[in-house]
Amino acid sequence: MAHLKTYLSLAGFYAFYFATLGIWMPYWPLYMSHVGHGPAAIGVVTALSMAIKLLGPPVWGRLADNSNSRKTIIIATSFGALVSSGLFFLDSGFLLIAIAVAFLHFFLVGSIALVETTAMETVTKNRWDYGRVRLWGSGGFILLSLGLGPLTDRWGLWLVPLALSLFLLLQTLVSTQLPESEPHPPGPKTPPPSLFRPKEMLWFNLMGFLMLLSHGAYYGFMSIHLENNGFSKTAIGALWALGVFAEIAVLAASNIILNGLGVSYVLIGSLLVAALRWTIFSQTLWLPWLVLGQLLHAFTFGTFHISAIRRVFETSPPRHRATAQSWFSSISYGAGLGFGLLLSGTLFERIGAHALFAIMACVALLGTFAALRHAQYFQLRPQ
Repeated sequence: MAHLKTYLSLAGFYAFYFATLGIWMPYWPLYMSHVGHGPAAIGVVTALSMAIKLLGPPVWGRLADNSNSRKTIIIATSFGALVSSGLFFLDSGFLLIAIAVAFLHFFLVGSIALVETTAMETVTKNRWDYGRVRLWGSGGFILLSLGLGPLTDRWGLWLVPLALSLFLLLQTLVSTQLPESEPHPPGPKTPPPSLFRPKEMLWFNLMGFLMLLSHGAYYGFMSIHLENNGFSKTAIGALWALGVFAEIAVLAASNIILNGLGVSYVLIGSLLVAALRWTIFSQTLWLPWLVLGQLLHAFTFGTFHISAIRRVFETSPPRHRATAQSWFSSISYGAGLGFGLLLSGTLFERIGAHALFAIMACVALLGTFAALRHAQYFQLRPQ
């Protein structure tokens, strides 16, 4: 019974957290456009939501590693995100939206980085499959990215901030049921993990930065690009959901994939597929190719995420797992995706979506080189 409660609390947290992303990623740019903001403003605010991850996760990770209750910090950050979302109801001006987004994501990124660490500890101890816990997050993303589209088509985009606050409330409630973190092992304290030493971690962090940078055009402007070319909000939501259905299939088989191919090969393959995916989006909006491109999300997010999380966990001292996980989140989802969104916001109207996705394909190829270098140094590390 205790195992069931633990599983349901982790699955529920992932479901509600990624439900908020199912609102944020497809519909927040549309909401900002609806209330009168242009592409540059959308790019700045969306980049801010990602760049804040450069500051937030290390703060929360270090605090969690030095505290006796990671769970308490997860509850506090979830509640802080909920309160921050209430600011969206006060005004739709750029300044207040930017402030609200900064606070919202400062708290939000702290909670997920810490839950990832708790989840990896729990699945390792109980010999569960991480992907089969994490896939509930993908289910939550699908529910909102697919379900909110028809609702906004019928009643309007004012539903977006309301839905965001509702699922942040549910996330806060379920966070009170999460398991506590494992106690620190006895012995002398070890120094926090370095971002640049040994060399395999330098290349690993560079790989994460480039992979998420390459997603900037997709996460920031794919919905607007599709809407500008005649796709309805329902169709846009369906395409996003299709990508996550593919992701779920990969997550359900995560142990088979990682144990069969090895973490390093999965990382390299994920970067190559990302270059292919952005190349498709740079060339066409023909629906069959869009469907193929969305199915490749199984690799550009699914296999990349499970392999990166596994690599961080297996290379981190137990006393510093939350810090290590938080730093990877900062560098990749914070600095990498934040810079990618800012760059995309600057270039979207100047060069167009097709040229922008071609640039992102080149960035993914650079990330492939970093993944290869990481694999080489990781293989040579002392056992």
